[in-house]
Amino acid sequence: NAKGTPIATGYVNCLGDGMPMMMNAMFPIEFLQSPGQVTVIEEAFTQVRRIKLNQPQKPIDDVEPGFFGYAVGRWEGDTLLVDTVGIKEDIRYQNVPHSKDLRIKERIHLVAPNILWNEITMEDPVMLEKPWTVTVAYRRMPNYTLLEYVCEDNREFRDANGIQQIHVGK
Repeated sequence: NAKGTPIATGYVNCLGDGMPMMMNAMFPIEFLQSPGQVTVIEEAFTQVRRIKLNQPQKPIDDVEPGFFGYAVGRWEGDTLLVDTVGIKEDIRYQNVPHSKDLRIKERIHLVAPNILWNEITMEDPVMLEKPWTVTVAYRRMPNYTLLEYVCEDNREFRDANGIQQIHVGK
């Protein structure tokens, strides 16, 4: 990395961001509420996250680690409070490592008719000295429809040393 040679990321292998990076929504994101669940879909890599409503949170050791973890939420007034555990340890946010004990807490609410805020707090007693909070704002785009995003014929690849390379030509 110091030499200016990028370390390969999950994108090189056509993998999505996982949590909490997918909530940064570099691509459009959609929130769907149905009975018992809020579903979050990000256009990039067609990432899908499910937030179970009004369910107890499972102990971290009982959750199979995944890209999006196990998320439970509940409404407190007009704010959706979400608690997520079970994020795979190789999924990173801004290249910061975390342990299996990472817990992500979110406060999602409208701050204006077309602006939704997500206050994301990461807590990890093993890797972080104190909770780390970031706030992301989403702007409603009522006339936009998520596009299909399929990662195929990727010209980037990870070499044997984990360095990102690019296929040039045929």
